[in-house]
Amino acid sequence: MEVLETISRKLNNLLPDGTHGKEEVVIEKSLHERIIELFKAGKKKKVIARLLGVGIKTVRKILGGQEWVPYRRASVKEPLLGPFQEWIGHRAPEIEYNGRVLFRELKEKGYRGKYDTVRKYLAPLRPATGNRQMTVRFETLPGQQAQVDWGSSQVWFGEERVRIRFFVMTLGYSRRMFVRAFPNERLGSLIEAHEEAFRFFGGVTEEVLYDNPKTMVIKREGATVVLNGVFEDFARHWGYSPRFCRPYRPQTKGKVESGVKYVKKNFLVGRRFRELAHLNEELERWNREDADTRLHGTTGCRPIDRFSEERLTPCPLVKPYLQGLPNTRQVTREGFVNWKGNRYSVPWSWGPVAVRVSQDDRNLIILSANGEDIRHALLTGETGQCRLDPSHHRPEEKNVPTSSCSEDLPPQYDPRWEKEEVERRDLALYDLLEQEVLR
Repeated sequence: MEVLETISRKLNNLLPDGTHGKEEVVIEKSLHERIIELFKAGKKKKVIARLLGVGIKTVRKILGGQEWVPYRRASVKEPLLGPFQEWIGHRAPEIEYNGRVLFRELKEKGYRGKYDTVRKYLAPLRPATGNRQMTVRFETLPGQQAQVDWGSSQVWFGEERVRIRFFVMTLGYSRRMFVRAFPNERLGSLIEAHEEAFRFFGGVTEEVLYDNPKTMVIKREGATVVLNGVFEDFARHWGYSPRFCRPYRPQTKGKVESGVKYVKKNFLVGRRFRELAHLNEELERWNREDADTRLHGTTGCRPIDRFSEERLTPCPLVKPYLQGLPNTRQVTREGFVNWKGNRYSVPWSWGPVAVRVSQDDRNLIILSANGEDIRHALLTGETGQCRLDPSHHRPEEKNVPTSSCSEDLPPQYDPRWEKEEVERRDLALYDLLEQEVLR
């Protein structure tokens, strides 16, 4: 009996750690053979199991004819992010390691995994950040307040980097946002942005909270605020009360401050656009598909869901305040101004600058910064039309290559940016073709 126990201890040493006495262990070949030998020597199955420290089921399977099979490690599946790792290595720094942006773009490239997989993959790649300061936020009732702020950022229009201003209005209760890009923060842009926001939301809140911009506030003495007369009349026209933060206390409108950061980090980062109109088209799509439907970190709800509880004052009969007054537009690099879905040319000498635009019953009037103006007959019917004055073309001249002194390059891995591939042919091919034709 002592001899059998000694054999049992030696054979147990052949088992992997932590498997003694357990079912379905990995059996070494020597142990497999020893079970058969002991059974042929007249030992019962239970005795063999006890002596060798294996399960009775294992003994029965082996004695029932189960052949010994060497252990093979299970094949490891390729990680879901495997095919995208090289692209992620390039794209992640361009979008400042924003997991939500990367997850959205990966889905467009065919990724079928979850957001948590992307988040965990990015965690060790993301640079360390400093400590964040905490702020207590004041909550408002449905329909009570909206907050407005401007954000500024450099944006890529093709190969050119341009500074653009972003108007953001955030509803205090639902956190639903309206965002629009403008070339400047002038009063005309401000009023136009408000009216587009009111139409987008379908109504107006009781009050709107602002910082103290010069386009609205002429001066401030303590709690007394002297407003720009045009802006004061505009607020009265739309029926809401403007409120202003205490100086040097931008945290008072923390909801919209967070909205500006969200636009920069979730939409703008790593993107390129053709022109201002294209930027606003993409911005509107992102606003409805992403910003409206995200789970808000403070409320725990989607803004579009809480928006149904907002008690806004409807304004279907309010006429635009700027009707008949000039609006601001940005001239594209191709020399056009976008107006109500159509394009109108301007002289090439004006360049890609901001211009003032107004219309009467028949014409569109475009006014340059130096006072020069042009008129186009208004396009009617479908949008997407173009009104081109041949005299606005640049005089023909030789193409002179230009170079950029800036080492800063536009994003190279934006999946939504479609490069126009132009086939290049050797000019000698055209000479050969001409000779063939003349034969």
